[in-house]
Amino acid sequence: MRIIPFCTFSLVLLFSLIGGKAVGATAEESRPDTLTLSLAQAETRFIEENLGLIAARIQLDIADAKIRQARLWENPEVSIEHQIINRNGNGPIGFTSSDNTVFEIEQTIFTSGKRTRNIRLRELEKMEVTHAFDVLLRSMRRDLRESWFDFERLSASTALFDEQIDGLRRMLTVFESQVEEGNISRLEVIRLRGLLLELQDERNGLLNDLDEAERSLQILLNLPGVPLRPEPSLRSYNATLTASLPDVHELAEMALEYRSDLRQSRAAMAVSRQQVRVEQAAARPDVALGLVYDRLDGPVDHYWGMLISFDVPLFNRNQGAVRAARHELRQHELFLQQHQDAVMAEVSGARGKLLRADALHAELRTDDLDDLSEILQMLLRSYRSGELSLVAFIDYYESFREGVLRQLSVQNDWLIAIEELNYTVGRDLLSIP
Repeated sequence: MRIIPFCTFSLVLLFSLIGGKAVGATAEESRPDTLTLSLAQAETRFIEENLGLIAARIQLDIADAKIRQARLWENPEVSIEHQIINRNGNGPIGFTSSDNTVFEIEQTIFTSGKRTRNIRLRELEKMEVTHAFDVLLRSMRRDLRESWFDFERLSASTALFDEQIDGLRRMLTVFESQVEEGNISRLEVIRLRGLLLELQDERNGLLNDLDEAERSLQILLNLPGVPLRPEPSLRSYNATLTASLPDVHELAEMALEYRSDLRQSRAAMAVSRQQVRVEQAAARPDVALGLVYDRLDGPVDHYWGMLISFDVPLFNRNQGAVRAARHELRQHELFLQQHQDAVMAEVSGARGKLLRADALHAELRTDDLDDLSEILQMLLRSYRSGELSLVAFIDYYESFREGVLRQLSVQNDWLIAIEELNYTVGRDLLSIP
């Protein structure tokens, strides 16, 4: 299912007609080092350049190294014994025909499939690490998209304030000259100055939020100190989302299949189950085989013998470790069940939130924005010609701005609700270009 939402940036384009100049010609956007990105470009860079993801990928290399280590045989043990004082009383150390030397070499042989079980354990641990990386990627991608939606909304809102502030300043300049000639009351100029100050104060608050959203994106994209700007793109409204959205049961089945955190929980349980097998095998003793050479002190000169050694499982049969591993397995089984129940609740909540956001979003219409633009032009003409009072003009002026900001907010909430459902299901069920 593909959703093509209306870009918040396109809402601002209509204000270029009001202010008499193209939107986006602000001081920040004119900076030569500003980087313009689309959401798709930002996601591509995020995958390739985010330092947190790069560091997390190293954990996969660590898991591979542990697998290779588990596949290696144990090193043989070699010991050499040489007489300090020989049978003739010579010493302290000599290398004559009367000096004895004993040489031993021993190799441990794992029994009960210990080596195979340990290799399998490391492979399952790597699978858990892989799913943990997917969980991190999924969470950070959600942070990226939500930060990007906020960044688009705040950029569009700031551009709106820039246009209105610029228009009011030009109007105020004309009115101040008319005050000197007695054509306009000074009270009207004071009220317009108050409105201008109010707009500037709100704009500063938006700029603070915009800076915070930009810093979040700079960290996620590994672009410290690089000014960013969302790439304008034309999108259209979609009003059929409610009818095409799968029901709760279908979404829950998708989540149980695709959620990487559930896969990680299942992998952790598999690791615990394999750990039980490893501890059970550890209860059985390993065997050490070897050779011994005794030059002079053996039953005969140049004596060769064979060594066989093993532990006698009389007191320690690894029973405590086996019991602990079984308890840990039971823990993971309970955690997985709790996790699955939580996922079911999350899916239901995310679907309901999206349906409410979609119902409100469906009320938005681009022709309403066109009407608002014409109304504002008419209000300006009516006020300048004296057909509209200052109080009425300011009231309509503020209502117009609040209406556009509200549409930007509704649009942003809708996009975040879509992303939350995608996050909850564990796949991009509803894609956003």
